[in-house]
Amino acid sequence: MATLLVPLDTSEIAPKVLLEAESLAVKLRAKKVILFHVIEPVATCVPVGAAMDMIATSPPDLDMAQTDVAKSRLEQLAAPLRAKGLEVACEALFGMPVDEILDQAKTQGADYIILGSHGHGALFHLFGGSVVTGVLKHSPCPVVVVPVRK
Repeated sequence: MATLLVPLDTSEIAPKVLLEAESLAVKLRAKKVILFHVIEPVATCVPVGAAMDMIATSPPDLDMAQTDVAKSRLEQLAAPLRAKGLEVACEALFGMPVDEILDQAKTQGADYIILGSHGHGALFHLFGGSVVTGVLKHSPCPVVVVPVRK
């Protein structure tokens, strides 16, 4: 009986990742599926000019409405899983995705993390990094990566 952590973003790949998570949950007779969304903080420093000097901006208030909206969306996605008799929890937090996913995996005692890969190229990863790569490097449990192509 496994616990599955399923980090989802708001992109078009979320339903595909969810289908794979559902399939794995049924096969493993999972005791719990945790649908999880991380809301990234907005940058508080912005590069300006040719010298790329940094100026500070005021951080926006962390609006609880954002977490409510994200959690509501996760609840909608959870309905088909619950209809199959799976126990599903939904969580939405502010933070850096890799850090929050790894923290939740440890806190929740996840046996597996299931995430989707957007399939971005090397240039994107050079400048933006990859959540999948960060999670794979430091995960306390096996990670299932769902390749999603457009």
